[in-house]
Amino acid sequence: MIQSISPFIKHVIATDPLPPPQPTLYEYLFAGNGIYIRAQRKELTACIPLLHTTIHGLPNVTPSLSLACPRIPEGIMTDILAHALTAWADPTGPKEALFHCGYDTDWSLSIPEQIRTSVSVRCTDPFTPSYAKCLVEIHSHHEMPPLFSSTDNQDETGFRIFGVLGHFGREPQILFRIGIYGHFFYIPAESIAELPQGVSDGFLPLHDKERMSGDIDELLNEDVDHNPAL
Repeated sequence: MIQSISPFIKHVIATDPLPPPQPTLYEYLFAGNGIYIRAQRKELTACIPLLHTTIHGLPNVTPSLSLACPRIPEGIMTDILAHALTAWADPTGPKEALFHCGYDTDWSLSIPEQIRTSVSVRCTDPFTPSYAKCLVEIHSHHEMPPLFSSTDNQDETGFRIFGVLGHFGREPQILFRIGIYGHFFYIPAESIAELPQGVSDGFLPLHDKERMSGDIDELLNEDVDHNPAL
């Protein structure tokens, strides 16, 4: 292990097998195939790449996600979709919606008090209790594509799983990603949730990530037909 100047961050030289995660906020792993970030909380352990490069003499590391709980059940995902569709059909115009999913001995869904617009959503109280307990945070983009914007990247700074719903009016899609303190990695929906019928997975494999490299904010703000057909 490399000596760190912060008690909350560790720097680890990869070995085979990897040592278990340290009791710290997160740690950087230096591996034969690049630099990774790893973090652990009660319900979740994740290791995701930050930089792909070759470091000779070290073993490779594989991105990983390990849940200490079952996937979000289909019933909760159905409720999330129903509430998001209701926000889309708001008489004053389509609105985004925000959801917190927490796990203790079972999954729970919280819909915190929120300020909704057609292009944003945020909690009325940033210290709402459901946020502190949240393992999976989901918000909706109604007709817009289920892509994370630069604003999402700035807001989603904790260690949890994030999801975004979109493409309402066609076939609704959801895209999930792991977030480790501002670093992100896309994951298949089936790894975290049971999707209801009619909702597809917007997952983009890592080798297709260049498809996300354009101006996402411009894409999200394209003129769309705000006429929900529920």
